[in-house]
Amino acid sequence: MTEAEWVVVYEAGSLIEAQMIQTRLQGEGIPARLRYEALHAVIAPVLSPVEVQVPPAWAEAARRVLSEPEGFEG
Repeated sequence: MTEAEWVVVYEAGSLIEAQMIQTRLQGEGIPARLRYEALHAVIAPVLSPVEVQVPPAWAEAARRVLSEPEGFEG
């Protein structure tokens, strides 16, 4: 799959937030990756915006997962 074929489903304010979103999606079986400027990751990895991307076929499912509140079911 080429770079252009992945779509952005979330833009996080930091690498840490993006990793949490990526883990959440992957936990639901959705392939996800992070995209960010390498220079920013070296200079300010906590404060740089990061895109969370998924293959187009998974975009709707990813957005649905992200629209649901996160937490424990009880």
